[in-house]
Amino acid sequence: MNQADPVPTQGTKESAADKPADKRAIARIWIYIVPFVFVLYFFNTMDRSNLGFAALRMRENIQMTPVDFGNVVSAFFISYLLFQIPSNMIISRLGARRWLGVIVIGWSLATLLMFVVTTVSEIMWARIALGVFEAGFFPGVIYYLSLWFPGSERAKVTAWFMMAAAASAMIAGPVSGWIVQNFNFLGHAGWRWLFVIEGVPSIFLGILAFFVLSDSPRSARWLKHDESEWLTRVLEAERAQAAALGKSRFRDVITNPVLWKLGVIYMCVQGAAQTGPLWFPSILKAYNFGVSDTTIGFIMALPFVCALVAMPLWGYSSDRTGERKWHTVIAMGVAALSFLMLGMLPGLALKLLALAVYGIGAYSYYGTYWAMPALMLSPGSLAVSVAFINSCSSLGGYIASKILGYVEQFYGVTGVLIGMAVMSLVSVGVLLTMRVPRERYRAARA
Repeated sequence: MNQADPVPTQGTKESAADKPADKRAIARIWIYIVPFVFVLYFFNTMDRSNLGFAALRMRENIQMTPVDFGNVVSAFFISYLLFQIPSNMIISRLGARRWLGVIVIGWSLATLLMFVVTTVSEIMWARIALGVFEAGFFPGVIYYLSLWFPGSERAKVTAWFMMAAAASAMIAGPVSGWIVQNFNFLGHAGWRWLFVIEGVPSIFLGILAFFVLSDSPRSARWLKHDESEWLTRVLEAERAQAAALGKSRFRDVITNPVLWKLGVIYMCVQGAAQTGPLWFPSILKAYNFGVSDTTIGFIMALPFVCALVAMPLWGYSSDRTGERKWHTVIAMGVAALSFLMLGMLPGLALKLLALAVYGIGAYSYYGTYWAMPALMLSPGSLAVSVAFINSCSSLGGYIASKILGYVEQFYGVTGVLIGMAVMSLVSVGVLLTMRVPRERYRAARA
């Protein structure tokens, strides 16, 4: 037994110092890293999605047609798609601490640009700038967490990290709606101040990242020597094991029909799920229920309250049974149903029910879907495959936004919602054609 890891005597309570180095190291990482990246993702989601609330007044102020709004939404996904890989290449060279700080400050400055825009083209350029910086954030944080957490902890920490998106949307809705309606200050409309009020905190968070984050366990002052050594040893062993598996040729990866099906599934459902929250505030306003912008903000918190409850429960059910395919199919099907309910059912009460159903379906499939690539693709091709699938998500957001702008112009907001339902149902249909062997689930649990 190592002297650094004493075993407490019987009858005494184990103190923090008495815990083995592995337990102490993991506990410290959760305390020093997870809360900060959670807050970063919270504001990342807020600064990306506040366009939907600004549109409650912005579309009228700038005389923006439905097609214009579709183009504005899609502009973000252009740069987001193109700059993901370059940003990931930079983070591996510069180090996560410096590059994540630059990313956060960059997206906050792009958000602030929205305060001075006067034309649709200027808004599009501001959204393109936002996509340039935000492109590297999510994959960058996933990469950063892999530098700290052993494989046994990554699923759990990733789930907690991703819950920041739902928490952000839940809180941002009421706040954003109130700002748009009431914060008309110094002759500027509330929708302009929305981008300032929600963009400025990210500047300070970006600066703070240079001081809070560390690039590796060995450079972290808050880890003790034995904790740092244990963590470094475990992570290096995992990397060596992954390297021993070898890498598949890019041609073999990209011609794999299973990967293409997974990509189409994610592209279609994400096209609906990502654009939905950006369109929902304007859709609710178009139904003329007589509710204020502030009330719409509170209404938009509802689906994300439901998501925060449903996500862990659905993930627990999938993990407990080892079943992924039908958990994913059902969640995507529920999302499709919610779009149809929102478009077809009359009255505000039933629309609220539809939004609650949306929150349950559109967020519950994330965990179960992302468990499937590792079970269906070779380990040597997994990194490239995940990057490919994630790029399909951005492509789906771009295509859906472009199409839905024209759909609204010719068929109204109900047509938009039917289009979102169709995209989700395409994903369900493709997934139903795939075989996901249950034997692999058993092997994964064994």
